[in-house]
Amino acid sequence: MQNRFFRRLAALAALPLLAAACDGDGPNTPRIAERLVLTVNSVENSLSLVPVDGGTGTQARAVGLGAQGTPVGVSARGAYAVVPLGTYPFAAVVNLRTGTLQTRVALPAQSGATGSDFVNDSIAVVANSGRNTVTPVNVLRGTAGAEVQVGTYPQAIVADGARVYVLNGNLVNFAPAGPGSVTVLDAQLGVVRTVQLSGVNPSAAAFVGNRLYVLNSGAFGANNGSLSVINLQTLAEESHHTGFGEFPSSIAASPGGELYVGIYGTGIVVWNPQTRTFRVPLTAPLTPGGSGIVAGLGFGPSGRLHTVNPGTCQTPGVMHRLTGDATVDRTVTVGICPFGIAFADVPEAEEED
Repeated sequence: MQNRFFRRLAALAALPLLAAACDGDGPNTPRIAERLVLTVNSVENSLSLVPVDGGTGTQARAVGLGAQGTPVGVSARGAYAVVPLGTYPFAAVVNLRTGTLQTRVALPAQSGATGSDFVNDSIAVVANSGRNTVTPVNVLRGTAGAEVQVGTYPQAIVADGARVYVLNGNLVNFAPAGPGSVTVLDAQLGVVRTVQLSGVNPSAAAFVGNRLYVLNSGAFGANNGSLSVINLQTLAEESHHTGFGEFPSSIAASPGGELYVGIYGTGIVVWNPQTRTFRVPLTAPLTPGGSGIVAGLGFGPSGRLHTVNPGTCQTPGVMHRLTGDATVDRTVTVGICPFGIAFADVPEAEEED
């Protein structure tokens, strides 16, 4: 079962992190009904919805995504979440207010869809790894737009409100054929530029200031995980850093700007972009709950770190919430084989006149 987990991770690894927005004070700002942290349960095809707040008695709600698919990523914004379904050419749209599957939007045949992120409140962009394209999905209408050509094997997407960054793994038969790249799209999904990377198999990324930090998973068994730094003003790779271990697959920026990197089977290392050194190294990683199995991580609205541990992918996994000193203060049981994390501030429904 673990071999199947690694094959799935190699083919469909990583997901983008979406930071939750804060409550506003303006009269037209929607009030937040609930803050959620989400994770996709790959083996059972479900999405777990967990309240960000709450103590040890907190329980997850499960939303079934259907009988088919190999989901490994989720993105969220407002009242909606999008889950690309991998081998099943659809994207599931989940209504977070009702906790139900709203629709499954058809994608191009053999899309192999993996990563996604939201461009605005209604449009999410989904990466079609099998077609070297991305597809916009309207979550309100339940429709898909025309494909946009990107690089080879796009497998993750991050957006900053102005641009969309598509991480192209450059995989052939799930193995790296060479260094990866990042296709930069504008808000209308026009191609701005392709940034060539030095690292192999880019699979996740995080923003810190005016830099995009791209995590390169490398190849299985090669112990060549690395980090590419893209200057968002010049849209070029300005530096490349090695030493990130064996197949790192998730990355998140802390409120203080440090980068937390999840390495399956090892744990979490922490890298400081200012000093370009590890504060928490591979030789002494963080291991939430005493385990180095980390399949996703992210920081919630209050700055607390959340991680998921799929275990053997045969029984339900767990989601940990950590305090500032990396002590687990809550563990919630989720579904079988959880992957990735996304956060959502779910607004109250608007009253009808």
